[in-house]
Amino acid sequence: APEIVTGHIGDRLNITCAYEHGYESNSKYFCKGECIFGIKNIMVESGSPAEDMRFSLTDNIKDTVFTITITDLRAEDEGKY
Repeated sequence: APEIVTGHIGDRLNITCAYEHGYESNSKYFCKGECIFGIKNIMVESGSPAEDMRFSLTDNIKDTVFTITITDLRAEDEGKY
């Protein structure tokens, strides 16, 4: 089910996403809008630096969760991810 996460301009925001066992070695993606490969809406991918360094993705394979961190929140960060 979709979740609503809120933050304030200038703040740091963490978003945690759980996944099932068996996907530990798969790449994880955080996209703005739909995650359609070939379209440049991927904000950050596990193992790769983000184009906007305010975004980071860390993958905790032991607990099967990955965390997106957005620093220095901006109005343009609002939207569906």
